[in-house]
This record gives sequence, C-alpha cells and structure tokens, in this order.
Amino acid sequence: MDEIQSRLDTLVGALDGHDAGAIIAATEELATAVILFRGANIPAGSELRARTLIGQTLGRLEAAAVRVNILKDWTRQRIDRSHEIRGTHHRGAALRY
Repeated sequence: MDEIQSRLDTLVGALDGHDAGAIIAATEELATAVILFRGANIPAGSELRARTLIGQTLGRLEAAAVRVNILKDWTRQRIDRSHEIRGTHHRGAALRY
C-alpha cells in the first residue's frame, strides 16, 4: 500500500507539472503497483493499518482524478479556441467523456 501511495504522489506531481511523458510513466508504475498489491496478503494483525492506508490512498486517487478532469477541460478549451481562431469546426466529441 505504501508503494501505491508513493506512485500516486508521483502521478499527482506529473499531472501538476503537465508533463505528458511523466504522466504516462507514473500511470504505468501505478498500474504495476496496484497489480502487485492485489496479489499481496495482509499480514494478520495489520488490518487496521491497511484500512487507514486504503482510506488515504482513496483520497489521493480522488486528487489525481480532479487533476485529470481539469487538464481535460483545459485541453478541450484550447482545442475549441484553436478552432475558433481558424474559423473551423471540430469534428467529433474529442476528449468528452
């Protein structure tokens, strides 16, 4: 769980830095950490600590999700402005989820 939290912190930093390469790398590292965590056993007697860490991790996941949504909206706005400047219309619903 500590590894997942560390990877989430790295991802949030990459999102804040608007660095696409770092975002991709951090996402892949986070996915690997989650896969490894899924297969891990929680040692007897450490359930309370595990619950606490899971709660903290969920908070960090929410922070990362907010940043992703903000970046998505900024990107959509830039694309729309670019189309307005050029006098063209965008095709499709790019980046709309």
